[in-house]
Amino acid sequence: MLDEKDKKRGLTIWEKIAVVIIVILIIIIILLIFNQNIKEYYEILKNWYEGNNL
Repeated sequence: MLDEKDKKRGLTIWEKIAVVIIVILIIIIILLIFNQNIKEYYEILKNWYEGNNL
């Protein structure tokens, strides 16, 4: 039989660290894949912002 303590077990510190590392790696991969698109959108946004502040 399982104790009630075992049923409500959360993530350990190592599991939390692993999840954070995986999320960071996914974000880095997405940024590397869409790097050129992000640069283009940033330039468009910057030019638009500078054009409105004449």
